[in-house]
Amino acid sequence: KVIQKETPGSSPTERKRMSHRVLDVYKKCSNYGMLGKRVFSLLFCYKAPYFWTIRPLVTQLEPGKVQVEMPHRIMSSNHIGTQHAIACCNLVEMAMGCVVEATIPSDLRWIPRGMQVEYLAKATGTLTATSTMGAKNHPQSAFDLQEYPGNISVPVSVTDKDGVEVVKANIELYISRKKQ
Repeated sequence: KVIQKETPGSSPTERKRMSHRVLDVYKKCSNYGMLGKRVFSLLFCYKAPYFWTIRPLVTQLEPGKVQVEMPHRIMSSNHIGTQHAIACCNLVEMAMGCVVEATIPSDLRWIPRGMQVEYLAKATGTLTATSTMGAKNHPQSAFDLQEYPGNISVPVSVTDKDGVEVVKANIELYISRKKQ
């Protein structure tokens, strides 16, 4: 009789645990209010330096939901004075990365495969990207696939200070199991 030893992440209990590293750091930082949220945003940019070009601020992060703000700056503006399309894409991608890292089960990994972006209105002023994934009481359900590897789509909406949706995006992710 062959006895199979359970590997980390293979038991139902382990499978339900999320990749808490990003979420744990956010919770610790946000205990210090806006200053802590700025520190978290800087730390996130330290791991992915290109995001620093938009000076983001993660204002909310929990399993299945994120909000990230981007101020309107000359460096993120285009020739007509609105937020540059690629700056908006950076905001979308950062929001997606935050919500996925806060939600994905610990035995899975992800990599982006593509992004569909719609520019719906002129983007001016501070913009807020919001992404919600999975069922309300079970955000990890977004990662429940028939088989692995597979793809999921992460929706992100960007609104201006008046709540008008200026950008709508879907980022396709390739989801696979971590190598043991």
